[in-house]
Amino acid sequence: MSSAHPPTLVGSAPYFFIRDLAASLDYYCDVLGFTRPRLWGQPPTFAMPNRDGFIFMLTQVNEHSTILPNESRGGLWDAYVWVRNVRGLHAEFEAKGAEFAYGLTHQHEYDNIEFAIRDPDGYVIAFGQGAEDEE
Repeated sequence: MSSAHPPTLVGSAPYFFIRDLAASLDYYCDVLGFTRPRLWGQPPTFAMPNRDGFIFMLTQVNEHSTILPNESRGGLWDAYVWVRNVRGLHAEFEAKGAEFAYGLTHQHEYDNIEFAIRDPDGYVIAFGQGAEDEE
C-alpha cells in the first residue's frame, strides 16, 4: 500500500458543544467572518463554519451541563488559531463587536502576539502569531 505522498496532517477542527446553533453561527459568521456552512440534522444541530480552511465543529446539545469551556476548569483557551496579520484580525473583530477575553498582547514567554475572544457559550479562542513574523 504505497502512495506518492507521505502521510500528512492537513488540519484540525475543535469540536464544541453549544446551546444554540443559530446564535453561535451568527457570532462565528457575522462577527468572526466564517462562512455560513451546511447544516445537519432535523432540526439542525450540527454545522462546521470555515474561514481560510480553519473549521470549528459546533454541536447543539440539550444537556447544557456538558458545555464545559476550559476556563471554567482553570484552563485558558479552548482553541489556539495561528494567523497572519494578528493586529489586522484584532481590528476586524473589534469593529464587528467581538467579545474579548483579553486584548492584543505580546506573550514574552513564547514570543507571540495574540488576543483571545469568548464565544456565546464561553469558549475562549486565542488568535496569535510569532512576534518575529509580524510585518
